[in-house]
Amino acid sequence: MARFWVRLMDEEAPPLFRAGTEGLSRAEKAFDRMLAQRATYRGFLLYPVSPLPAVGREARGEGAVREPGGFILGSVYERLYGEPSRAGNIMHWYVLPELRGRGEGGRLYHALMDWFRAEEVESVEVMARAEPSRTAAWSRQGFSVVLDLLVMRAPWSSD
Repeated sequence: MARFWVRLMDEEAPPLFRAGTEGLSRAEKAFDRMLAQRATYRGFLLYPVSPLPAVGREARGEGAVREPGGFILGSVYERLYGEPSRAGNIMHWYVLPELRGRGEGGRLYHALMDWFRAEEVESVEVMARAEPSRTAAWSRQGFSVVLDLLVMRAPWSSD
């Protein structure tokens, strides 16, 4: 998952955000901590219906190794106030470019939504870049824009 997260950040990180030099190792540690909390976080790896070209051991004839083609990560939490109180959050979703447009990402999305249903989530949220194509894609899934996220680099930051 961490490798896919770095690719996601490289391809489409929002302004002011990047994986950074420590990104992969920090992501590995964070995902390990999150996924150990199975009641709160759940991640799914995508294993494509049509396999990717042979790589690594398989390409050398040393036995088949199925490589994942993407991931999705979500969390469930109780809101501190208001209703609905039980919320699901789609945190990260990435599919390799060569697998996009084949319905593979939809398999990930539905796996996470099935978990949200089992966890009795009452609302689902996602934070996405404010771009017309992304807003339209999320709208087709039934999401509505309800807030704007405003971000600035901290004035005391050396970056």
